Amino acid sequence: MINLRRLRGLRVEHDLTQEEFASWIGMPISTYRKKELGLSPLQLEEAYKISQLLGESIEDIFFKNKVPK
Repeated sequence: MINLRRLRGLRVEHDLTQEEFASWIGMPISTYRKKELGLSPLQLEEAYKISQLLGESIEDIFFKNKVPK
């Protein structure tokens, strides 16, 4: 299950606004807001861009439980 609360928390922790995030991903802020609220699905490409921006893996950002190795 995707953990969108963690996404918001990391965004705030890095002192980034939704507008800055949306710009980095290359989407309108209204679209990003829907994604952060879970009203619109996040695409893998978008998740990858977010992981690059935050310097964390996709798994660490979006999944409550890490996949066992």
